[in-house]
Amino acid sequence: ITVPPYNGVMGAIGMALIARQWHLATGAPSKFRGYDLSRLSISTRDFVCKACSNYCDIKEFTIEGQKSYWGDKCSDKFRKPSTTGRKPVIEDLFAFREKVIEELTAPVKPARGGRRVGIPRAMSVFDRQPFWHRYFSELGFEVLLSPPTDQKIASTGVELALAQPCYPVQVAHGHAWWLIEQGVDYLLAPNILDAESDECSTCIAHFCPWNQTLPFVLQSAPRLEEHQHRFIVPTLHFQLGREAVKRGMAEAVRKLGVSRKASDAAVDAAYAAQREFQQRLLEAGQAALKRLEETGEPGLVLVGRGYNIYDRNINCDIPRKLRHRYGANVIPIDFLVTGREPVSDLHPNMYWTSGQKILATARLLRERPNLHLVYITNFKCGPDSYIKHFTREALGAPLLVLQFDGHGNDAGYMTRCEAYLDSKGILRCYQSGQEVQPRTAAAH
Repeated sequence: ITVPPYNGVMGAIGMALIARQWHLATGAPSKFRGYDLSRLSISTRDFVCKACSNYCDIKEFTIEGQKSYWGDKCSDKFRKPSTTGRKPVIEDLFAFREKVIEELTAPVKPARGGRRVGIPRAMSVFDRQPFWHRYFSELGFEVLLSPPTDQKIASTGVELALAQPCYPVQVAHGHAWWLIEQGVDYLLAPNILDAESDECSTCIAHFCPWNQTLPFVLQSAPRLEEHQHRFIVPTLHFQLGREAVKRGMAEAVRKLGVSRKASDAAVDAAYAAQREFQQRLLEAGQAALKRLEETGEPGLVLVGRGYNIYDRNINCDIPRKLRHRYGANVIPIDFLVTGREPVSDLHPNMYWTSGQKILATARLLRERPNLHLVYITNFKCGPDSYIKHFTREALGAPLLVLQFDGHGNDAGYMTRCEAYLDSKGILRCYQSGQEVQPRTAAAH
């Protein structure tokens, strides 16, 4: 182990080198205020931002009349985000995905009987939203999807959760309660045990224990337990195929007065909607890869569970900030065709559905040096704690791991993103600067 002589200030030295490179590349004047900070006029104040429902605690710093803010989640109102001036060359795939979902979840039949089914925008729903919406719409129910996670929903979830699960599970409690408050007649909480496997038709592809047991955890939570009669809890094995799903759904909706024939037809329609959803994402992903190949531009591939990638509250909206602030070409995992990438040699029994997809994606990227991997996970995720180690082996290159824990400020995450982008040469503004060569011997 080699320890630099000035190891305590390595971060400061690194930032000084970055500032030097930026200056050489852009010719911008220095904003350095000097070393004598005692001569500067500095004041602070604390307040709560009420621009949205998050109600962030903000700290305002005023330095020589120039204001700076810290503590807000979105950075939209008080902090002007720095940008590189770089523009992505591919479509905004997050906006594309939202558009496809909006189209596929439009009512296909007028609701009958005035009964409403609430669907929490949480956990596995992020991956199968068209499926669930189409199923209940076909049966004549009005479908109410909870809104994107905000601070009120998140805080309510944290309050309701009995144990100390991961943050996404706590958020799911908040979404369930929001729907109860809206007076829905029924609340969908699927007990999904496994998913279809891209590895092989007989391979096990389990969801994590919290996903599997979520409906029972929700029903035992304070305030939610008295509404157990509203819960629709189908036990489903997607890995066993459509007929098994039909049996599970028919049993779950029998108490709603739905016949087996009607339920089976709704399942077929739900599969069709989900298939169209996935196909449109894959087509957009292939177009994005082709565009990157044509232009020689690098891309960032985001891997992780759907709720970690697409819930802006959980991930501090980092995926979109990568695109809008740094011009990164961001491609989420569900836009890539990974079924032809075997992973059994990396792990002979990778039984997590997310693990199979993440390892297959990492192996795909190994053959594409212009694509770089960002692993989005959450604190207390048991499966991810070791899946990421196999991911490094599959990728054969450094990757960025962003672990979110429910805290709102994005500064630390953005610093890590900038360091990763810089190490991959994506922050082009430095390329015209002079390289700083490290010394091979300690200075005396």
